[in-house]
Amino acid sequence: MITDAHNLATATAAAPSHVAALAIEWAANDPLQRWVNAAPDGPGSLQDTISEYLGSHNPFPDELRVDVLARDEASWVPATIVERTAVDEWTVEYDDGEQVWRDHQELRPHSPEAG
Repeated sequence: MITDAHNLATATAAAPSHVAALAIEWAANDPLQRWVNAAPDGPGSLQDTISEYLGSHNPFPDELRVDVLARDEASWVPATIVERTAVDEWTVEYDDGEQVWRDHQELRPHSPEAG
């Protein structure tokens, strides 16, 4: 049975996304989530853990600088969070003013090396 963050990360993802890493740490430290994961039919999948985490946490608050996965899926482009529009969706604005919707897999904290 997977009961700690390290084992969950190892079992579900070689290199978890920013939000996946936050969700894994939360699941390992939150008393209720630890209890759920210790149940006979627990723990849930990584996607379930991420969904539970996003239901009560906002890893990308408004006006946060982030990097957005480019459409080529090989590079990251700097942008700013405008607002959270759903549990797993944020409106981001690129520096040229274009706004788009992105989910947690397409966002990460801003890095000076991006774009």
